[in-house]
Amino acid sequence: MFIKYKRNAFTLAEVLITLGIIGVVAALTIPTLFENYQKKQTVSKLQKAISVLNQAYKLSFDDLGEPDSALDLGAEEYFKTYWAPYIKVSTYCSKAADCGYKSNNPFISLDNSNMNVGIADGKNSTRTAFLTPDGFMYIVYTANYPNGSKDPKPFYRVLVDINGSTPPNRSGNDVFWLVRAEEDGIHPDGYSSSLKSVQQYCSYDLSGGSSGNTCGDYIRRSGWKIDSSYPWKPKKK
Repeated sequence: MFIKYKRNAFTLAEVLITLGIIGVVAALTIPTLFENYQKKQTVSKLQKAISVLNQAYKLSFDDLGEPDSALDLGAEEYFKTYWAPYIKVSTYCSKAADCGYKSNNPFISLDNSNMNVGIADGKNSTRTAFLTPDGFMYIVYTANYPNGSKDPKPFYRVLVDINGSTPPNRSGNDVFWLVRAEEDGIHPDGYSSSLKSVQQYCSYDLSGGSSGNTCGDYIRRSGWKIDSSYPWKPKKK
């Protein structure tokens, strides 16, 4: 006497339905997981950039005195004297193309408008741009010409693009402003401003002229994380 056992197996329809559900769940969760990973990487790289510059700044201070006391040397001589001995430079960006950028003004603001920030400044010699071996691009400023003035004024900022010429080259995503503070090292721009001011200049409200220059400090004040209120994606026009 033979006993027939019923085989329990999935039908083709059941398999297809299961795969469809898995596909839908993956489509919903993978972009979020990837975005969260990007945010964590951004914070980590921003912290690294600040640490690298701080170390160079403080070593220079110990050896040579206050670095920003000699801004009148001009950008090239200033950087050669006070920064180059203490930071690894792989490439100087005499032209934007030297460091892989297609334009001298590649950076965009929170609304995707151009930030009008040049990598090289030709004859004015107010900044030194360079790549480090880890792919970061820095611009160390010595002066600028505020409001169209013909006379340069001391300028203590540093711009860092934490992934070089790789897009999006957008303020608050991979481009951040830092500031040099006398005897106090490098901080995200806005570190000495009010919380209201930091939030204003890292927001989608561009009525106050926001270009995202305080986004690095927004991250710092949020406990070194990018939270849901942070303007991570460009605002749709």
